This record gives sequence, structure tokens and C-alpha cells, in this order.
Amino acid sequence: MSLSSLLMLLCLSASQYTGVPLGRPVTVDYDIPDGLDPLPLEETADFSIIGQRGDSITIVPLSLDTLDLPPMQVISDSVTREFPAPMVTVSRTMPDTTWTVQVFSSPVSMRIPPGFPSDYLQRHVFWEKWGPAPSRTWLYVALMAAAAALTALITWFVRKRRPSDETAGPEEKASGLSPVDEALALLQTGAFAQGRWQEYYREVDRLMRDTVSFRFGISNRALTWGQIFRQLSREKGGEKFTGQARELTEEITLQRYAGWGGSRDRARRYTEKLADIRKEWHGK
Repeated sequence: MSLSSLLMLLCLSASQYTGVPLGRPVTVDYDIPDGLDPLPLEETADFSIIGQRGDSITIVPLSLDTLDLPPMQVISDSVTREFPAPMVTVSRTMPDTTWTVQVFSSPVSMRIPPGFPSDYLQRHVFWEKWGPAPSRTWLYVALMAAAAALTALITWFVRKRRPSDETAGPEEKASGLSPVDEALALLQTGAFAQGRWQEYYREVDRLMRDTVSFRFGISNRALTWGQIFRQLSREKGGEKFTGQARELTEEITLQRYAGWGGSRDRARRYTEKLADIRKEWHGK
């Protein structure tokens, strides 16, 4: 026996056998006077005997509460005498309760019916009588045809509402003015005369975007000029147009969104620049 086990047994022996842990060894002394020969004890279901030396026994408690240890018999002058056992109480695993774990039944009944799972599944596969599901290929074809027809209708409607670059351009307006004259006509508007520069440069912006749409096919009016210039970088002649138009588009941005302000001389100079750009890129 190791030194730690011996110390544990000595500690338990000095505890007056109260609160002994369940399943741990404890030495119990019957205090039999000297000169008497104790007889061996027999273990029960409540405890297991590890060893006996005289009137001292080392046991392992196997049940809770107070252990019912048997009395120890001794022989004295051919006469058998009995000495009562000391009281040994075992501590509960759940203090301050009277709950005791019940022993599970053995063996546990699983109540699994005989046979294979498929034997019991057959009665539930009612869908087999319905046969295979009908093909939905016709539905997919119909949806694709409807989508194609809708796309064609939308394309036709948009083309009808917006003339193509080959058949009509922004210069063919009700006024009958050429792209250059249409730009110079801004100098005759009330916005120019009264100095309403945000309104004036909104028309300058519109004419510039007409030219971009006519020459390069970029017709989305929601794009900024930075986005338009990035798209023009992939077009033939786009870099040249960007170089000529950048100063004018910066002025448009300042006047429309920053309220930069200006004068008639300044507006006339940028209007003439607009006319020069439309003359080169939008036709005469």
C-alpha cells in the first residue's frame, strides 16, 4: 500500500466513521480488549472487506446511509462472545436530499419490431401508385418564349420612341436649327439675359450630352461626366473628344451643382466652345 493510501486510511479512521465517502476505503476498529482472538468477518452487499488485522477491518462502503456492520465474534476460554460494531455513516452524493438513484432495468427493452425497415415502409409509399411526375419541359419552353417575346416588344417600343443615330439626330428638332446654331441660340434665351446660370448651363449640359449620344452612342443621362469619359476611353476618338470637352464639362459641374456664378462674357466664351465641339463632332 502506498504512503498516500495509508494516510487516507488513517484520516478516515480518526473521523469517528461519520460522513465516510461512498466507495472509498475506511478502517473500522471494534475496540476488543487484548487477549481475545477475533474471528474473521464476512462481507455483505453493503460493504466489501479489503483486509482484517485483529479487531480492525478495512472496508469499502457500497451503500448509502448507516452501514449495518455485523458484530465481531471472539473466542475466550472456548466461549464465543460478540462485540457490537461501531456506527459507520456514508455521505450522500446529493447532500440535504433523500433522493436515491434508481437502478436501471436490465436488459433495456428497445421494443424494435422484427424484420427490415423496408417491410414497414411499403405501406406508406402511397405515391408509387401515382406514377412518375409529368414532364415540365413544355413549361420551361413556354417561359423562354414568353421572355423572348417580351424582350422583343420592349426593344421595339424603345426604338420607336427614340430615333436611331442614322435616321435622326438631336439637330432634327422642331426648331430646325443645326447643332452649331442650336448652341449659339442659348445666347438669346432669358436665362442668359437675366444671369440664371444654373438654368443656362443645364441647357449647355443637355446639348453636350446630345452630341455624346449622337457621336458615341452613350445615351444614359444619369451618368456623370467622369463616368462618360471612362466609357469614351474605349471608343475610337474618345480620348480626343475628352481632351476638348473636359474644360467645358468642369464649368458645367461648377455652375449646376456648386452655384459658381458667372458673367455674360464667361457664359458666351463657354457657349462658343460648345458650338466648336458640336461643329466638329455633331455635324455642321
